[in-house]
Amino acid sequence: MSPALERLISLHRPHWPKLALATGMMAVAAAIPAALVLLVEKVLDQVLIARDAAALAMLPVAVVVLYALNGTIAVGRAMMTRAVAFEVVTELRAKVFARMLSLPPQWHQQRPLGRRLTWLSEDVGQVQYLVSAYCTVVQRPLTLLGLIASAFWMDWRLAVVSVLVLPLIVVPIRLFGRRLRQAARARLDKLGDLNASAQESLQGVRSIQAFGAERQRQDAFEVQNKEQLRLSLQATLAQLLPGPMVEMVAALAVAGVIAVGGRLVFEESLQPGELMAFLLALGLMNLPLKSLSEVVSLTHRALAGGERAFEILDTPNDLEDGDGELAPGPCALELNGVAFDYGEGHVLRDIHLRVAPGELVLLVGASGAGKSTLLNLVPRFSDPSAGSVRIGGRDLRELRLSSLRGAIALVTQDAFLFHASVADNLRLGKSSATQDELEAACRAAQAHDFIRGLPQGYQTLVQESGLRLSGGERQRLCIARALLADRPILLLDEPTSALDRDNELAVQGALQSLLKGRAVLAIAHRGALLEQADRILVLAQGRIVEQGSHRELLALHGEYARLYGPKPRDDDEL
Repeated sequence: MSPALERLISLHRPHWPKLALATGMMAVAAAIPAALVLLVEKVLDQVLIARDAAALAMLPVAVVVLYALNGTIAVGRAMMTRAVAFEVVTELRAKVFARMLSLPPQWHQQRPLGRRLTWLSEDVGQVQYLVSAYCTVVQRPLTLLGLIASAFWMDWRLAVVSVLVLPLIVVPIRLFGRRLRQAARARLDKLGDLNASAQESLQGVRSIQAFGAERQRQDAFEVQNKEQLRLSLQATLAQLLPGPMVEMVAALAVAGVIAVGGRLVFEESLQPGELMAFLLALGLMNLPLKSLSEVVSLTHRALAGGERAFEILDTPNDLEDGDGELAPGPCALELNGVAFDYGEGHVLRDIHLRVAPGELVLLVGASGAGKSTLLNLVPRFSDPSAGSVRIGGRDLRELRLSSLRGAIALVTQDAFLFHASVADNLRLGKSSATQDELEAACRAAQAHDFIRGLPQGYQTLVQESGLRLSGGERQRLCIARALLADRPILLLDEPTSALDRDNELAVQGALQSLLKGRAVLAIAHRGALLEQADRILVLAQGRIVEQGSHRELLALHGEYARLYGPKPRDDDEL
């Protein structure tokens, strides 16, 4: 048994009472076809030939009772087993989603969103087929055994003829089983690529239309779409072929029974009714025989999805959780001799800084200087290659991630909002916040007035990524969210860089309330923050090359002055 199959089975063990009851129901259902065969034999040889009117009157009732019982058991068993299948998928999907949320941003950045969503929905959903495989592997053999028993009951000679060919059904099952698993895995992988491509195109539709690139993106999508068609047909063929091959095995059994049984009827050592009932039994064996080939198909589909889920669950997280807790209240942020390396050379080198409560420290520098990397070390999206990052005197690696991140508020330039109400977006960092607290935070962030003007006020649904709101409104909501969370450490990642002048001024006003009393580390290239900062650290090639206030750095006529000082006019250069 493969490790993936063992893990899938372990997911189903907590549901054994339902599966046990369903197994009992399948055992009862499996006996019904055999009973039907024996009933037909009695009808042909003892009722019709003997013209037994009393027995004939009871037969329709017996047939109706058998089918009613079979239908009732089928519905009950199906509901029970499908409930188990859906519960397992739901539980596994929740685990995979939780694992995805715990993995660092770099893991997500390396994998397209569409592919990750496919893993979470389509791949995990395939696991439900393991229960179907279990039902098939239990009920169909039991049905087959019941029919074989009825066959031996009627005539052992014909039963031996029919049973001799049954081992041949192993050939198509083994032949196509591995191919089916490979095809199912390849189809799921390419489906992830297809969804990733579609998701990127739909997200970037404005750029596509602006450059008239619709045909180009459509052609690329169609290549992947046709590849998905090819793989789907390949998987379908591997799934369907064993069925007709099993039918051929059954046809051999029927042919042998007709040849031998017909001669026995001619010799009058076998009743015609027994032969007809025996052929009926063989016909009823066809479905369970074909279903045995489906066991492999269903199992491999479940394994293909389960393996992907287990890959994600087993993805190592380099960030080991500590067990320490931060004390509540104001705290300082410190970086001591910090270096960082993505594996291609140092991005940060020997960084020393301290941000005290109530202090605003800015990081500036050219693109690629290491500003965002440094900021990402504070919420511990990554750990430094050397040195330490400390909050309240505690090394971040000693702290629980929940405690660490519970002390940090982050406001970024993309101002991400969820497809939820304004109130729900604001409560992201404080789910228990009251309406009065929401409104107080929004007033401080200069957001309350425009929220009141929305159709349902704080209950207005914000469309995906906040597209119904202007950039300044989205940013002020994110500032209000950070205010409401009331964290002692505040990180600002270019919060006004994507805004026009009017929106920038509105957001700058909102930031004033957010900065008070917090240790603030920010990346900024323009606006009032440059002049407000207590200290500005200039990064170049991963090092702090200058530091001081805005005026002090301008007076140095160094890197900062080159980046942010007044630019000479053309006539000054002549």
